[in-house]
Amino acid sequence: MEKRLERQARNEALIREVNERIGGLEHEAASLETNRLMEFLCECGRQEVCDVTVQVTFQEYERVRAEDDRFLLAPGHETDELERVVERTDRYVIVDKAADAEAFVQDDPRGAPSR
Repeated sequence: MEKRLERQARNEALIREVNERIGGLEHEAASLETNRLMEFLCECGRQEVCDVTVQVTFQEYERVRAEDDRFLLAPGHETDELERVVERTDRYVIVDKAADAEAFVQDDPRGAPSR
């Protein structure tokens, strides 16, 4: 795998950790309001700093976190060589890492297995 893509995959894993902390705080604040939109950082991991936020409900966020090789991105931020889109909406994209990239994103804070 190209060094550029490896670095991007590692960056995505770091951003995921930040989002996990945001998610914990947001979940407490939301008090289980199921339809409330919360803001998370785009997990695209591109070299340039991505400051785009993605709005999802807590349930949508949990669906992303159900597998350790899935990430939450802003629409248009996916990288075809690194991942495949598994869900697309007007607010977010959920991607699944390519097999070559999975080793670089295995540090999921939840330890959820990929399927």
